Amino acid sequence: MHTPRFLRAVGVLAAVAVAGCGSLDVANPNAPDAKRALSDPTALEAVAGGTLRTWFNTYDGCEGNCVLSTQAQTFSASWNNWNMNFYSSIDADGKRLTRPWQNDPAAAGRTSVEVPWVGMYSAISSATDVLKAIRINKQVINNTSDTKRSETISQLMLGAGLSYIALNYDKGYIVDENADPATLTYSNRKAIRDAAVAKLQDAATMAKANTFTTPAAWTNGVTYTNVQIAQIANTLSAMTLAYYARTAAENAAVNWGQVLTFTQAGMSSGTPVDFVFVGDGCVAWCHEILVWFDGVDGGRVHTRVANMLDPVTQKTPYPAGGNSRPNSPDKRLGDGSFGDASIIDGFGTIPKTSNSGSDFLWSRDEIFRPSRGSYHQSNIGHVRYDLSKNQDPGGIYGGFGPAPVVSAGQSDLLWAEALIRSGGALGTAATLINKTRVTRGGLAPASAGDGTAGLTDKLAYEMEIELLGLGAAPYYWRRRTDGLIAGTPRDMPVPAKELGVKGEALYTWGGTGPANSTPP
Repeated sequence: MHTPRFLRAVGVLAAVAVAGCGSLDVANPNAPDAKRALSDPTALEAVAGGTLRTWFNTYDGCEGNCVLSTQAQTFSASWNNWNMNFYSSIDADGKRLTRPWQNDPAAAGRTSVEVPWVGMYSAISSATDVLKAIRINKQVINNTSDTKRSETISQLMLGAGLSYIALNYDKGYIVDENADPATLTYSNRKAIRDAAVAKLQDAATMAKANTFTTPAAWTNGVTYTNVQIAQIANTLSAMTLAYYARTAAENAAVNWGQVLTFTQAGMSSGTPVDFVFVGDGCVAWCHEILVWFDGVDGGRVHTRVANMLDPVTQKTPYPAGGNSRPNSPDKRLGDGSFGDASIIDGFGTIPKTSNSGSDFLWSRDEIFRPSRGSYHQSNIGHVRYDLSKNQDPGGIYGGFGPAPVVSAGQSDLLWAEALIRSGGALGTAATLINKTRVTRGGLAPASAGDGTAGLTDKLAYEMEIELLGLGAAPYYWRRRTDGLIAGTPRDMPVPAKELGVKGEALYTWGGTGPANSTPP
C-alpha cells in the first residue's frame, strides 16, 4: 500500500471498511430510523439530498473505479491501494491481464466488486424511501415545490444508481418505490439498463414540469436549477445507452438515434452545465479518483495515452531510463512544465513556462517500484482538475474543492459520436469535436471532409484525453471499442456476500475465463 505525502481519503476509506464488514443487504445509511424519516418532512428532505452524496462518493470512489481506469490502461499505478496493482498486472509477454475478479468472501480483492455494489444500492434504497413516502404515503415536504424537488432528485438518483449497476454488473436488482424487498429477483444487465433510462427520463420530465433550485448543501457547494437537472438526466440517459456495451459488436447495436436525442437535450445543450460536486478533504465528500490521479505522486497517465499526446518523446511501453520532456502540439500537454520552483524537489517537475499544458505535466521521477513492472511507469501526470496548479494540499490534490463528475464536454463528444454512428450531419459532429480538439487542444480542426473514418479517429483521441478523471468513463470507452487487453474483465459478478446470502454458487469474469456475460 502507498499513501503519497499525506494520509488520503480518510473518510471514504473508513466508510468502505464499515461497509466491507457488513451484509450486502440493501441498506439506507442516510436514514437509520426509516420509520421516522418517512414521516418527518425535515428528515425526508435530508434523505433526498443524501442520495446525491452517496451516489457521488461511489461513482467517483477508487474502490472499483480506479481499478477499472488502470485496467483500461488510461491511468497507471502500481500501488495496491484498492487492489490496483493486483488487477492491472500483466503477464510476462505484456499481452494479458492475469486475474479475474476475486469474487470470494475470503479474498482481499473482493472489495473492488463489493463496495461499488453496496454504495449504489445504498443510494437506490434511500431514493426509493423518499419516493415511497411522497408517492404512496403522500408525505409533503414544506410545500408542493420542495416536495417535487425532493421527488425529482430521488428519481434522478434512482436512475443514476441503476445505470451504474447496468454498466458494471452482469445482473442485479431493479428497485423502485413499488418493489417488495422480500421478493426481489435478479434482472439481466439489459433490463437494468432499460429501467435506468426509463427512471432517468421520468426525472427529466419531472424537472421540466417543476421550478426549483437544489440547496448547495446537497452537493457541498453547488446549486442546480430544474432546467439543469433535466439536462443532467438526459446526458446520464445517453451515457447509460452508450457506455453499456461490453464489446464493439454490442456498441454497434446501441440505439444511436436515441443517444442523439438525449444528448441534444443534455448537459451541453442550451446553456452548458457540468455536474460538479465539492470535496471537503474526503471527510464526507471525496473526488477520490482525482485525489489519487491528479496527485503527481499518486498515479500517472498510462504511456499508451501519453504516446498519443506526443508520439515523438513519449514511448510506449515505458523505455529504460524513461521518457524525455515533451514538446506536444496539444496545448493540454505542451512542454510538460508545471507549477513554481517550490514543488520541483517533491515532484520532479519543470517550472511553468509559456508553453505549459492545461491538463498534463512531465515529471522526471519514477514513482513506482521497479520490481512491480516497468510498464506501470510513466513520466506524464494528469493535473487538469488541480485548480491550484501547484499541487496544493488545499486543492483537489488534498481532496478539497469543486470538480465535475460528468462534464458538458463529455456530453458533446457523445453527441458527436451519436451523429457519426447514426449517419447524422458530419459537419455538426466536427463542430462538437472541435470544442475540445481546437479550443482546448489547439490542434488542426476536424471537418466534414474527414469523412466517417477520419472523424471517428479524431473523436477517439478526444475521448481518450477528455474522459480522464471522470469516473470510470475511460474504461467504458475502451471496453466498447475493443481496446481492453486480453484477460480484462468486462463485467463484474454479483458480489460473493450477496450470492452467499442467497445460497448461490460463486462465479466471476475475466482472466483466462470469459470476459463478460452473454448479451441478453
